[in-house]
Amino acid sequence: MDYIKIYYSKFKEPLILLSICILTYFISRINYLLFHSIIELSTVIFGLTLMIIVFATIKVSENSNLTFLGICYGFISLIDIFHIFTYKGLGIILTDTNTPIQLYVSARYYECIVLMLSVKYINKKFNIKSLVILNTICTIFILLGILVFDFFPKCFVEGYGLTNFKIVSEYIISIGLFIVIFLYIKSEDEITKGNKKLFITALLLEVLSELTFNLYIDVYSIADFFGHILKFLSYYYFFKVLLINLIINPYDMLFQKLNKKTVELEKSNKYYKRLMNFIPDGIVVLDEDKIKFGNKRFCEMLQIKDNKDIINSSISKFIHSKYHDLLYKRLNEKDKSILLNPVEYEFINEGNKIFAETSSLAMNGEDREYLIVAIRNITDRKNAEKTKELLREKKKEEEIKSNFFANISHELKTPINVIYSAVQLQNNYLHKLDKESIGKYNKIIDQNCLRLIRLINNLIDITKIETDFFNPIMNIENIVAIVEDITLSVVSYVERKNISLIFDTEEEEIYVRCDKNLIERIMLNVLSNAFKYGKESGNIYVSIWSNDDIVTINIKDNGVGIPEDMQSKIFSRFQKVDKSLSRDNEGTGIGLSLVKSLVELQGWNIRLRSKVDYGTEISISFPIEKECLEIAATMEEPINYEKNISRAIELEFSDIYY
Repeated sequence: MDYIKIYYSKFKEPLILLSICILTYFISRINYLLFHSIIELSTVIFGLTLMIIVFATIKVSENSNLTFLGICYGFISLIDIFHIFTYKGLGIILTDTNTPIQLYVSARYYECIVLMLSVKYINKKFNIKSLVILNTICTIFILLGILVFDFFPKCFVEGYGLTNFKIVSEYIISIGLFIVIFLYIKSEDEITKGNKKLFITALLLEVLSELTFNLYIDVYSIADFFGHILKFLSYYYFFKVLLINLIINPYDMLFQKLNKKTVELEKSNKYYKRLMNFIPDGIVVLDEDKIKFGNKRFCEMLQIKDNKDIINSSISKFIHSKYHDLLYKRLNEKDKSILLNPVEYEFINEGNKIFAETSSLAMNGEDREYLIVAIRNITDRKNAEKTKELLREKKKEEEIKSNFFANISHELKTPINVIYSAVQLQNNYLHKLDKESIGKYNKIIDQNCLRLIRLINNLIDITKIETDFFNPIMNIENIVAIVEDITLSVVSYVERKNISLIFDTEEEEIYVRCDKNLIERIMLNVLSNAFKYGKESGNIYVSIWSNDDIVTINIKDNGVGIPEDMQSKIFSRFQKVDKSLSRDNEGTGIGLSLVKSLVELQGWNIRLRSKVDYGTEISISFPIEKECLEIAATMEEPINYEKNISRAIELEFSDIYY
C-alpha cells in the first residue's frame, strides 16, 4: 500500500496533465472554439496570476530575475486576452481572421524579447515602477498598432493561409528562445533556486509549440492541437517555477530564518550581556530618562553593588543637578544625530563623584525608542587639566613676580644712586658750592627720598590689603570740594610740561561716604599717571557728574594711550605697559593696582577706557548719600588743601623728573 502511495505521489502530476490533454483533445473534436478559448484563457490566467503573485511577494522575494519575468508575463497575457476576444466565431471584438494571429505573433515577439532581457536581471536590482510604466507603454503601442492603425504585417490571408512573415516569425522566435536557453544553461547563477531544469523545460516546450504552429493546415489539424497543448504545458511549467521560487521558497526560507533567529536570540542575549560587561566604558540603556540596563563598568564607576538596584531609576539621580538642564535638553532632542556629540557630566552616588564624557545613540526597539549611552571616566583627565592650569597660573605669577622684582630693583637703585651721587658732589665740592647749588642738590636728595618712601608705602599698603589689615576711615564728605582742591593743587606741577589741567563739575555739593585721605591718594596717583604719560602741550580733564544715585569722577588725558591687549591687565598687580628698564617713565607697576584696591575698599567701581595715541580715561563711580545731605552740610569744615596736600603731591609725583 505504501508503495502505491509513493508511486501515485511521484506520477500524480504527469497523470493529471495527461488527463487534461486527453480531455481537451475530445473537446477540440467536438467544439474547436471552446477548446481554443480554454487553452488560451488558461495561459492568460497563468500569466496574470504570476504578475499578482510578484506584486504580493515583492518584499520577501530575493529573486529579481523571476520578479522581472512575472511582471512582464502579466502584460503579455493582456495582449493574449485581445487575441482571444478577436478570435473568429467568439464575436466579442469583430475583426477579420488575420487580426488574432497578428496579436498572437506580436505577443510571442514580446515574450522572446522579455526572456532575453531577463538574463540581464539575474541577481540584479531594477526599478519596478519604471518596468511597469515601460510595459504599459509597449502593450498600448502593440494593441493600437494592430487594432487601430493596422501597421503590423499580415500573418494570414483568407483562401491562402499563413503568410511568409508569420512562418519566418515563428522560426525567428524559436531561434531567440534557443538563445535564451543557451544563456540560462551557461549562467553560473542558480537563478531558480534548484529549478533550472524545470525552467529550461518550459522554454523547450515553448520552442516546440512555435515550430508546431508552422505545420498549420487548418484548425482541426493535429499540428494545431499539439501547438496549443505544448503552449499550455510551457505556461504551466513557467507558472510552477515562479510559484515555487516566489511563494514557497521565500516563505519557507523566512520560516527557517525565524526559527534560527529565535535560537540565536536566546544565545545572543547572553553574549550581549557579556559584551556589555566586557566594554571598558560604562554603558547605560535608557527608556526616556529611566535606566533599563547598566553594565558592570558603570556600576564600578559609581560603586553600585548590583546593577539590578538601578533598573527603572532616573538617570538624573546619578547626575549633579547643575547638569540637569543639559541632560533633559539632550534627552528631548529631536535631531538624534546631535546625541553623538560627546558632553561632560558630573556623576554622583552616595558621596562618590566622577567626571565623565558621554555619547549617546538612539536605537529603535520593537515598540519604542531607546537611548544607548556610553560613559567614559575622565576624572583623572580633569584633575590633570586642573593641575596643568594651576601650573600655568603659577608660572605666570612667577613671571610677573620676576618682572616686578626687576622693576623694584631698578626703582630702588635709581633714587639711591641719585642720592648717593648728590651727597658725593656736596662732600667733594662743599667748600666751592654756593647756597643755590646746595639747595639744588638737597632738592634732588629730597625728591628721591620721597620716591623711596612712596614705594615703601605702596608695598606696605598692598601687604595690608592682602592680609585684611587695611581699614578705611569712612565719613560723609563733599566729594566735589575734595576733588576740586586736589586738582587745583597740582596745576603748578603739570604746567611745567605745558599741560593744561581743566576741572569741570555740574554741581557744587555732592555728598558721599568715603575716606578723604584715600581719595587724595587715588586722585594724585591717577593724575600723576595722566601727567607722566600725557603729551607735551596736551590736556588733562577732570570732571564730576551725577546720575540718579551715582556720582562719577572722570580723569581723561590725550596722551599715548594703552594698547587694547593690555587694558584688561592694567589694574593687575605688578603689570606695566612698558616693562623695559630703558622706558621713558619710571614706575613699579603697582600704582593702578593699588588705586583699584583703594577704590574697591570703599565699595566703589573703577573703569578704564583707552586708545593708543588718543589718550586714556579713568572713571570712578560711587553712591550718593542723599539722606545725609543736611547733616553733612552742618558738619563740613573748610580744608586748606594748598597747605596740607603739598607734601602728598611731592610724594606721588616723586618719580617724575623735570
